Amino acid sequence: MRSFFDHMTPWLRNEGSLHVYALPDDRARERLVEESLRLDGIAALPRMPEPWLHLTVSRLSQFDDLSAAELTRLAEALGREVEGVGAFDVAMGAPAAGEHTVGCSAPSSPQWEALVSGVRRAASDTLGGELPPPPYAPHTSLAYAIGDVDGALVASRLVGAAEIGPVRIDRVHLVSVTVRPELGTFDWIELANVDL
Repeated sequence: MRSFFDHMTPWLRNEGSLHVYALPDDRARERLVEESLRLDGIAALPRMPEPWLHLTVSRLSQFDDLSAAELTRLAEALGREVEGVGAFDVAMGAPAAGEHTVGCSAPSSPQWEALVSGVRRAASDTLGGELPPPPYAPHTSLAYAIGDVDGALVASRLVGAAEIGPVRIDRVHLVSVTVRPELGTFDWIELANVDL
């Protein structure tokens, strides 16, 4: 495995990037943490701290230096766009190693696609600008490589890992995200949340 942060497209700055996240419910969060413990002690592969586990619905092209009025308009637009989606579950699989991360993913669904489309439409209609690409599928990263990682060791740790199971998506969170490449984490401040 290679460093996620050397691979990712750099942000204009490491603090304040606006994202919309869905957060795992309590049961799913416990399962994610339980499975992530398999990765303890692997050099250059720090686990994501429990409070920061998330599913990215969309990264926006703006940062959190928008005016209060613009943020309010964005939150209201998010509410209008996602109100008809309704709560739903995604079927999160077992942890798997990629080239840069270890994470769990779920098959997409019409509800997930509607949620992503609605969030992106709200951002585009309210703020303009070209949005970064949407996520490839519902997923949660358990660890981001911060350097070269022994892939064979990771694979051996993941033998027997179990599926996470259903993850309830019933709310989205507008957040201001900070990336910390030296720690291998993303953390955030919540600005607003909207029930589905």
